[in-house]
Amino acid sequence: MTARVHPCEAALVSLPQRLLVAVSGGVDSVALLEALVRLGRKPVVLHLDHDWRAESAAEAKKVRALAKKHGLKIIAGKSRATKRTESTARIARYAFFDEAAKKAGLHDLVLAHHADDQVETFLLQLLRGTGSAGRGMEPEAKRGRLVLHRPWLALWKKEIVAYARARKLTWSEDGSNADTRHRRNLVRKRLLPYLAKLTGQETPRHLWRAAEIARAESEWLDELCAALASRRELPVANLRAAPLAQQRRIILRWLQARGIADIAFADVEAVRRLLTDRDPAKVNLSGNRFARRRAGLIFIA
Repeated sequence: MTARVHPCEAALVSLPQRLLVAVSGGVDSVALLEALVRLGRKPVVLHLDHDWRAESAAEAKKVRALAKKHGLKIIAGKSRATKRTESTARIARYAFFDEAAKKAGLHDLVLAHHADDQVETFLLQLLRGTGSAGRGMEPEAKRGRLVLHRPWLALWKKEIVAYARARKLTWSEDGSNADTRHRRNLVRKRLLPYLAKLTGQETPRHLWRAAEIARAESEWLDELCAALASRRELPVANLRAAPLAQQRRIILRWLQARGIADIAFADVEAVRRLLTDRDPAKVNLSGNRFARRRAGLIFIA
């Protein structure tokens, strides 16, 4: 009888053979590296020391030792960001990943995000009023030259911890994860437990299911909108004839393709108002750019 492959490993089988893996030293990424190695993969390990905590240097040393134990190449770096926020940390991380990918000559990066992370991300998107329509993270997504793989989005943290304990792995505990001054920690430590207590329901599972449905529907809507959203200029007549949801999605994806940053719902609605002849034929956007309507077309100037 063939031994059953653990779900943590089974989820990785279809990943590319040559890849990068982000390892912070926490339980999720250490378990991810273990699962990849057990499947016979030889990923290049990426580790960024944010240098925010006294123990971060020791954690970086542990990740180096882990890579050496498995005979893996490691690319390590240290963040130069001075502002200690979630957004600056994320920007620094992806800048490091991009540089490391160029150095390694690889572009597939596997990350240890899991179902709990998906729930937190989805809830934060909804609370923020995101222009991305609240769909959580993608199992596979492009970010510049990188292809991001998140194969564990359907696995819960407790499953990963159980896997790590069964394999007798050791990992570092990041004390800052308990700091509720950070929004994600606040959602994890206070908001989600409160919602579960209030409703008496399995709130995380319900939110994960909603994110999964929203993501699949969003992908379908993107396909419907791709032809118009990819055009350099938007034809007013075609866009005006589309249903409201499709108008908004076409405009959102069109603005993103034109390099407009920090797109809010108000930006999408401002461009949508260009479909009527009653409103001004020009609206301001971020980065000192604007959208203009002329001769039946909407374009960026």
